[in-house]
Amino acid sequence: MILHGRLVYAWLTLLVILLLAFQGSFAKGSCSHNNGGCGKNALCSENRKTSAIKCTCKTGYTNTGSAVHVVCKDSCTIKNGGCGPHAA
Repeated sequence: MILHGRLVYAWLTLLVILLLAFQGSFAKGSCSHNNGGCGKNALCSENRKTSAIKCTCKTGYTNTGSAVHVVCKDSCTIKNGGCGPHAA
């Protein structure tokens, strides 16, 4: 009887660990949770087939990072927004 109790306890522990792992990976891969990991100036989109997250800068912001690590900065603060050196 002691062995049976230990097996049940071990299976329950494993089940809880697996459920927590699944829940954590699901939450991290969703735009509805923390904007999918995208910054506050980015829009999150999710590929329904692969569950891949894509961050795209909002209008008025430019990606100064990379395709993988999107960093959205105000476009006007980058090289004076494309304006000449004496523009206001």
